[in-house]
Amino acid sequence: MSGAIPAPALEIHRRAFVWDAHCDSLQRVVVDGIDLGLPGTAQADLDAWRDGGVKVQVFAAWVDVIYGPDQAARRALEQIAAFHMFLARHPSRVGLATTAAQVRALAAEGRLAAVLAVEGGLAIQGDLGLLERYANLGVTSMTLTHATSLEWIDSSTDLPRVGGLADFGREVVAEMNRLGMLVDVSHVSDAALREVARASSAPVIASHSSARAICDHPRNLTDELARVVADTGGVIGVNFVDEILDQATCDRVNPDPGAALASLRHDGPPIPRDQLDRVAAERLRGVFGAPRPRPPFQRILDHILHLVKVVGADHVGLGADLDGGPVPTPEGFDTVRDYPRITEALWRRGMSDPDIEKVMGNSFLRVFETVRGG
Repeated sequence: MSGAIPAPALEIHRRAFVWDAHCDSLQRVVVDGIDLGLPGTAQADLDAWRDGGVKVQVFAAWVDVIYGPDQAARRALEQIAAFHMFLARHPSRVGLATTAAQVRALAAEGRLAAVLAVEGGLAIQGDLGLLERYANLGVTSMTLTHATSLEWIDSSTDLPRVGGLADFGREVVAEMNRLGMLVDVSHVSDAALREVARASSAPVIASHSSARAICDHPRNLTDELARVVADTGGVIGVNFVDEILDQATCDRVNPDPGAALASLRHDGPPIPRDQLDRVAAERLRGVFGAPRPRPPFQRILDHILHLVKVVGADHVGLGADLDGGPVPTPEGFDTVRDYPRITEALWRRGMSDPDIEKVMGNSFLRVFETVRGG
């Protein structure tokens, strides 16, 4: 960590279970063949996690819509295999965590606690049995959809197909509750979020969403929706993607709010199986278009402080969404090495030590313990 961080803030940062609830680094492993154990290969790697004081990283196996419905599970399983190969390659520095006790044990050993997630219900291909298979492979949560609406749940960045959550969607939520998988409502429509919260018997999370009051992007949560998540006992992880954080960027990138992230959808004919991986790589690299200015660092703080005001620090965390594509992060936050800057900024703004520790990760640790056990 940087020696410029004042000692009181640095001590808070060291105490906290700094928890990043969402990254797309597995895409970089599968698409670009990088080794996250080597420095400088991505926005997150083992040296950077260590230097940034990160104790827990949630790795998302994201499935592009072009793989559905027949190849989505294959793509998810490729990333899950890459995740386990990464752990096997660096056993002294990182380990699998599926319970809060394992998170604490790995942190005590000085190893990164790696938590596995699936991003996008497309990956279950309409088969509840795949949920159990993923759980048996170490998956502890699933984001119910991504940029497109499915036949059982609507996305925040697509036209509605079912008006929220269909009956099969409620079955998915019930099965995730039974398996002890965290239900993740980032990316779902407003109506779907409300219905998922009613259907779930356990806390729900929004692993990588921010505040719509600060940036009016459909991926973000209104104050009312933030309270819905909090009322389940859940947590909202503030997202660092520029157009989700910053209104000026959102307006420039998405002049038509209804078209936000439209490039992640696929409305053309099915892509031949032997071309899927190549097209997916091209989409990942090109989806965000030309380089664009970086939002100010302050914007991260704006979202955190607003959500803490609305729902309290018990229900606010961080889900930076790094390595998802060639998209700029805010100024002053280049990699996971920069997490101490957030702790310092919250400390300078007079937030209490316990509340800072909650935002930096203890809130997600609480929910993980509630759903997954100690």
